[in-house]
Amino acid sequence: MALAAHPNPALNPSSPPDADDLLALAVRHVNAGLAERAALLCEHALRADANHAGVLQLSAWLDLQRGDLELACTHAEASLDQRPGHAPTLQIAVDAWFRRALRLQDAGQFESAAAALRQVLRLAPERAEAEVNLGIVQQEMGRLDDAMRAYGRAYRLCDETFGRIAHALSAPGVGRVWLRLDDLRAALRAA
Repeated sequence: MALAAHPNPALNPSSPPDADDLLALAVRHVNAGLAERAALLCEHALRADANHAGVLQLSAWLDLQRGDLELACTHAEASLDQRPGHAPTLQIAVDAWFRRALRLQDAGQFESAAAALRQVLRLAPERAEAEVNLGIVQQEMGRLDDAMRAYGRAYRLCDETFGRIAHALSAPGVGRVWLRLDDLRAALRAA
């Protein structure tokens, strides 16, 4: 991921570096493949300015790269508080929340996974795969009506989700079976 550096990245030795200077240096380190050093610079920059949107964004991206999904979500959300709707930060936040939801889902922490998926959908309402996963999580918790609503939203967003939805619904013990696929499609459109 090549990032643009601050226009004047030179650090002034007579005064402590500010967050912009540290961010510029961190970007250069990322571009040089020195992610650990960039993360340390971001930590220092956040001490200088805890609400610096650019530093929070880069921190979130670095957190995501090293798999610290909770911290990535925290940093991305804090950056979005400063710059609502900022597309690159939104992408980082959505990726972090979705990966976190999958991890929680795999661990059987369905309530937490559902909450993380709702965060994805708050940020990216058109993300059909998040709706499918929310349906699966709701289904696992025995909330089939809620699952059908999530599946319905997913299907209306992207009809290519139908196979995954049909497969999930046929899960033993927690699903339902439709004898005709057209009946299932109609149920999803109505849900």
